[in-house]
Amino acid sequence: MNHQALLFATVMALALPAAAQAQTVVSRGVGLAHNCFMYAKGGFKPLEGVQICNMALQREMLTAKDKAATYDNRGVILNVLNRVEEAADDFHAAIRLDPTLGDPYVNLGSMLIRQRQYPEALAQINKGLELGISFPHIGYYDRALAYDLLGRYREAYYDYKKAVELEPNFTPASDRLKDFTVTRAPGG
Repeated sequence: MNHQALLFATVMALALPAAAQAQTVVSRGVGLAHNCFMYAKGGFKPLEGVQICNMALQREMLTAKDKAATYDNRGVILNVLNRVEEAADDFHAAIRLDPTLGDPYVNLGSMLIRQRQYPEALAQINKGLELGISFPHIGYYDRALAYDLLGRYREAYYDYKKAVELEPNFTPASDRLKDFTVTRAPGG
């Protein structure tokens, strides 16, 4: 059987991909940890959100998993505030507390993309996707960005497509797909 190779090229080589997307981990229960999650998910009033997360970490009796989720959520909020080093520290803390949570790995990967450390970002994002994450479309989008920025357009294309497949209304990924042209190579 003859298989045709797909060749991919970006149409807009000068257009830089949008920023990597951080995501959140769902924290069980109620109280300040849940409120921290809501601030991280909503992206509103980030300074207030950091304070709520700090109080949750200081005052509440949290399981290791919930404490890890709270660190991850605070990291997401710190990312919104462009406090990249603090955000990365929180993602590392979440991983130390519960290395089975995939979200902090993907979030750390998004920080590494911002720092132009694309191979390292790929490693973290792949680990997070392997473990499972709360919002898989964001993980695939972030991995696509890393591939795109490394010039690995074929992998980027498929991950952008996967992100849209998982979340059809996720415009960052569908917008990036517009930059690709798919052609077929002659037989082979």
